[in-house]
Amino acid sequence: MSENSCTRSFRKTLPQPVRFVVSSSTGSFLFYLLNEAIVQNVNITWQPITVAYFVSYAISIFVQYFLHASLVYGYQSSFWAGVASTYAGYTGALFASIPINVFLVSNFGFDATQAWAGTLLLTGIANYFVLNALLGEKKGEEAKQN
Repeated sequence: MSENSCTRSFRKTLPQPVRFVVSSSTGSFLFYLLNEAIVQNVNITWQPITVAYFVSYAISIFVQYFLHASLVYGYQSSFWAGVASTYAGYTGALFASIPINVFLVSNFGFDATQAWAGTLLLTGIANYFVLNALLGEKKGEEAKQN
C-alpha cells in the first residue's frame, strides 16, 4: 500500500511512543464512537455493555491497523500480514478486556463510557509493547524505505 510524504515525515519527526499515543488515541476515539453507537442502538439482552465493547473492539482493530501503519510503523510488505499481526497483537487485550469490563460494570456499577475507559486504560499499555514486537521490527529494504 502506498503512503504519502506527510505520514512518512510524521514518522521521521516524532519518537515512536509519541506516534503510538497519537495513533492509538485517534483509534480509541473511533472505537468509542462505535461502542456508544452499539450500546445506544442495538438491543443486546446479555451483558450489553460488555458485548458492545467486544464487538466494537473487534471492528476497530481493522481501523487501528491503518492508523498504526500510517503514523507509527509504516506499511508492511503484505497488507494482510500487517492486518493479521495487528489482530494477533490486539486479540490478547480483546479477550482480557471481557473479564475486566464485566468486573468494572458488576462490582463498581460503571456505565458504558466508564467501563470503556477503564478497560482501555488497563489494557492499552500492554498493547504498545505487543504491537511494537509484531509490527515495529522491519528488515532489509522495507526498513530503509520507512
